[in-house]
Amino acid sequence: MCRTFGDHKAVDDVAFTLAPGGSLGIVGESGSGKTTTARMLVDLETPDAGSITVRGRERARRPRSRTERLARAREIQMVFQDPYLSLDPRVAVRDCVDEVLRLHAPDLGKQRRAARVAELLDQVGLGTREAGALPRRLSGGQRQRVAIARALAASPQVLILDEAVAALDVSIQAQILDLLVRVRREEGVAYLFVSHDLAVIRHITDDVVVLRSGRVVESGRTADVLAAPQHPYTRLLIDSVPRAGWDPERIAENRKALAAPDA
Repeated sequence: MCRTFGDHKAVDDVAFTLAPGGSLGIVGESGSGKTTTARMLVDLETPDAGSITVRGRERARRPRSRTERLARAREIQMVFQDPYLSLDPRVAVRDCVDEVLRLHAPDLGKQRRAARVAELLDQVGLGTREAGALPRRLSGGQRQRVAIARALAASPQVLILDEAVAALDVSIQAQILDLLVRVRREEGVAYLFVSHDLAVIRHITDDVVVLRSGRVVESGRTADVLAAPQHPYTRLLIDSVPRAGWDPERIAENRKALAAPDA
């Protein structure tokens, strides 16, 4: 896939494969092309070149009809970093999830939809009180659970999570990550996890792709890449995580060396 904005090539020949039911991480610093890549997968950006296929079906071109748009939405759903911006503040939680079911499961009657909404909310740890609440009445972690339930209501094959826990407190992050592990096990949905947080990537993904300036510089099994990185940029990302003996001045020097023209 490639995507250019003016003279800036945001994504340049990025390629990867996500296995059915698998979990792939895309990592890199701000501006590396992570989110642009994710947005192309869900039709929020159009690739300038390349192809996107889900089980052999091409997605790179724009859908031509409402039916095709809905079919593609059922293949891939996305959970954003800030769930409050993606939830309608005027709509109660249960109605938010019900709306997705009405679009993607029109054959369900009202009672069966209500039962499915309750099932989805229970799956993400929300009950009757949260179901009747407006988004502003919920905590950040609860809102992210609503966003996950809403995405799962479409029964997607792939769930893209774009910095989905970055805005949450550490303890809430752990709860959401454990929830995602359980949902993947129960539903068989594949994850594409976009993050700059290597600890999150280590916990949630099987494979990882490292982006730098819109290009893939390293990829492989997550455990192998993080344990023995081959590219200097991957090593820089790992070394930048604060820990005992961490030297920010050395990290800054390594960053300058990597940015040199012949690096």
